[in-house]
Amino acid sequence: MNTSIIDESTSQLKVILLLILSVSMVSSASILILSSTSPSLVKVFWRTLYGALFMAVIAATRGDLSALRTPKVRNNLHWLAGIGVILSLHFSTWFQSLEMTSIAASVVLVDSSPIFTAIFSTIFLGESIRKRSWVGIIVAVSGAVFLAWVDYGGIDLGAVSGDLLALAGAVFLAIYFIGGRKYAKGMPITIYTSIVYLFAAITTLILCVPFGYDVLVFAPTEVLIFIGLAIFPTVLGHSVNNYLLTKVPAYVVSAAVLGEPIGATLLGALIFMVYPTPLVWVGFFIILFGVAIVLVDIVSKERAQRSSLDDTDRPQSDSLGSDSKSI
Repeated sequence: MNTSIIDESTSQLKVILLLILSVSMVSSASILILSSTSPSLVKVFWRTLYGALFMAVIAATRGDLSALRTPKVRNNLHWLAGIGVILSLHFSTWFQSLEMTSIAASVVLVDSSPIFTAIFSTIFLGESIRKRSWVGIIVAVSGAVFLAWVDYGGIDLGAVSGDLLALAGAVFLAIYFIGGRKYAKGMPITIYTSIVYLFAAITTLILCVPFGYDVLVFAPTEVLIFIGLAIFPTVLGHSVNNYLLTKVPAYVVSAAVLGEPIGATLLGALIFMVYPTPLVWVGFFIILFGVAIVLVDIVSKERAQRSSLDDTDRPQSDSLGSDSKSI
């Protein structure tokens, strides 16, 4: 009994290519965000609104709109709305953090979400975490504290606030991935993402009101940036990730997004000529190392469970084999 972590209807090559596509597209997000002069919440609003529109158009061309009337969508609409709210909070906290701390620190911290996924699995799903995973969590948290200390000592207090916002973004991203793994299955990914992005846009619009932000931004350069955010990191990034969540476990997708900090940092160096200090790189790799420990432990745990299932099934198969011979 060999059970693959990849859905039987999807090839390994397809999964790998889609992961490469999503990571490369998501890596462009921080550059596009920093290229815009609009307030962070306004960027989030247009990114999610355009994302919802683009995915709805794709759904219409694919003939997926009929799925809106299915029980799977109608019965879970409130959960999809909640996931949209979480996505808005993830984007809002992370976008703001990019304006307050370094690209490297912000992206590494926001992509530490697998750590929070492991913790939430223990608290809400009753899934025990092994000692090795706790070691990874402690290492990653230590890296985050070190990175915050570097920002506090080398930059300013605002950078520490940016680091904390990025960590908040990581928490919301973990919840977003868990929600996608649970509720995206059984419905066209175009419908799932259209609904989630739409509720994220509505949530962000509501958040803009108390700050008095004018969301009616139609300057050509800004509109192009908003469309770029919707197409590249959203449609080709987040939407692809949501599709992958229906095919592979959430930790596989979480592992892939660890490539984003490297891509985003390199793009930041090439475009903005912003180079992380050596100490930032130290914190950067401590966090990645801690998250890697957790992910490797999760994979090894799953393999051990499957080996146990194989051992359980084998005697039954041998017994059937001996019976068939006697017949």
